[in-house]
Amino acid sequence: MVKDKNSVLLVLAAGACLLSGCVPAAVTYRANPRFQEQASRIHTIAVLPSDVKVYQIDAGGVREEMAEWSTRARTNIATALESELSGKLKAAVKSLPEESVTEEKTLLEDTQALYSAVSAMILIHTYINPNLPAFFFEEKLKNFDYSLGGEVRRLASGADALLLLNAQDHVWTAGRQALQALGVILGIGAGVATGVAVIPRLTGGTGIRAALIDSNTGDILWINAVGAGGGTDLRDPASARDMVGQLFKDFPMSYERQSNEESR
Repeated sequence: MVKDKNSVLLVLAAGACLLSGCVPAAVTYRANPRFQEQASRIHTIAVLPSDVKVYQIDAGGVREEMAEWSTRARTNIATALESELSGKLKAAVKSLPEESVTEEKTLLEDTQALYSAVSAMILIHTYINPNLPAFFFEEKLKNFDYSLGGEVRRLASGADALLLLNAQDHVWTAGRQALQALGVILGIGAGVATGVAVIPRLTGGTGIRAALIDSNTGDILWINAVGAGGGTDLRDPASARDMVGQLFKDFPMSYERQSNEESR
């Protein structure tokens, strides 16, 4: 479990960055050098209980999670995940409900905390941040080798791989939307008077982060994150499918491509 205050702040900062889509716009995923070899042996994937939260933001900026919305979004993402992973790896996908890992609750919590910490390190050391250039290590990018440890096999329920996923969505109230519209109008007005338009950006947006883990070794085989601004709503099945599709758009291997290459 992550207990050090600085580590917690680092995890939160990195997680916010990943979930807001501030990773580079090009190829955003990171993959283990042994990805092709290990992924080819994956026939079953267990999706661990996902941390999916949908928040409402009011005109005062107060953020409140809406449990019913979160449940709806979680269901939509699970359906989209099954479709994507079945197509990419031709693997059977099973979602593990909370009650299925009750006996391993402590291990699950520790694994999720470790995953957050490792994700923070991945963000800092394998992505170029103009504000922290000294923390980028090209060697870490070329030889991407991160692990959550072999104990994760106890969470896999016999599956060849685990998928960890986090998602957040923000829905503005009508008052919040009106405030944004007013801010745009005032910004344009200021631009007319001064020549510099300042358009306020109110907190919100949608983000999804996921990682594919080898259940035998705990190796992170692949990790990616995507984000979006307004117009995305994980409560809507089509919108959730679109976000999950973006997440796996550049997935480094699909069953169809592998089959074509082997037939040559």
